[in-house]
Amino acid sequence: LLQLRNVSVQRGNTLALDSIDLRIDQGEHVAILGPNGSGKSTLIKLITRECYPVANPGSSFKLLGRSQWNIFELRTHLGIVSNDLMARCTRDITGRELVLSGFFGSIGIWPNHHVTVEMQTAALQAMVRLDVAHLADRWLDEVSSGEARRLLIARALIHNPSTLLLDEPSTSLDLAAQRELRDVLRTLAQGGLTLLLVTHHLEEI
Repeated sequence: LLQLRNVSVQRGNTLALDSIDLRIDQGEHVAILGPNGSGKSTLIKLITRECYPVANPGSSFKLLGRSQWNIFELRTHLGIVSNDLMARCTRDITGRELVLSGFFGSIGIWPNHHVTVEMQTAALQAMVRLDVAHLADRWLDEVSSGEARRLLIARALIHNPSTLLLDEPSTSLDLAAQRELRDVLRTLAQGGLTLLLVTHHLEEI
């Protein structure tokens, strides 16, 4: 799934990752623990190609065996759930629109998007899988934080990816929603989906 050798990432004046080596095989469920500011989210952004490593001699970065990716192609292999993404889901869109937007890499459906019948079917299947089909026509500001997080996971699963990346997925959730989220992730893992979880909460493991 992932192989990093002597990889560093510079973000502004900060060396966010310093000469790290990491190998994660496909099919492994991995939790990356660390305090705030330790570079966990930077690692996720490195995997999703939102940031890139410093070009150092002897360094290499491979994702699914490849060092270069078309970001749109990568979306079909990796599902992403992050706080940054959740924070952008603030405008008035329905649960169905949020899930469908996974096909376009957007938040919500825009006039230039052409939604096919196949996309509608896939979105419904993803919502059924996460038990949020009843939220399809609800506005996001009408659902609970736990329900919104499950809709975001459904969005991440729209392409049936082999791996789900989760960056601090339980932030801002109350205790009941946190437990519900853990049950969802346990079910997904038991169903064969690879999970890469970044967190500083031991109970999420």
